Amino acid sequence: MDQFEQYYRLPQDVVGHDAALLSYWDTIPAKAQLRLLESTITVSTLGELKMLVEKLSE
Repeated sequence: MDQFEQYYRLPQDVVGHDAALLSYWDTIPAKAQLRLLESTITVSTLGELKMLVEKLSE
């Protein structure tokens, strides 16, 4: 039987450990959170995160 290991990213893998970004992460719609977690995207500023969430929520 084949075994698959699945790696799940954490919010910190997307936004790092910045308190403002992590706080904003909690307000993001679940659909956008999931898309970001499934991607390889990392975000370094609040403006960038807000822009991505806006695009992903369309």
